[in-house]
Amino acid sequence: MNQGKFTSIIDQLCKDFAKEDWESSFYKNYTKEDAINQICGNSGYTSVYKKAWKLVTFIRFEDDSLFKQVESEVQENDHNTDDINLNDYMLSYAFQILQIATLKKWEEMQIASN
Repeated sequence: MNQGKFTSIIDQLCKDFAKEDWESSFYKNYTKEDAINQICGNSGYTSVYKKAWKLVTFIRFEDDSLFKQVESEVQENDHNTDDINLNDYMLSYAFQILQIATLKKWEEMQIASN
């Protein structure tokens, strides 16, 4: 994983978000955050341990601010920690990384287009 690969992943998630029909009946009651959750949840980086580990390790050493924000989100929102293993934490961290970075990138794109 490197910065170019990470940027490419986030760009693709934003493109996926942009091409969805958010006015359809399936998404009718989704907020922007719900929709980005849906897109990020379908990423291989949130379901394959090896990919999640690579993503989390990269962000941990390359973007301290994002990593700290992710740590806070996981601690605040992940209450089922009784039977969770380290691999599951990595999936949770990877999901939060993608969600936060995609939402930030999407908002930047909206500001730039206005």
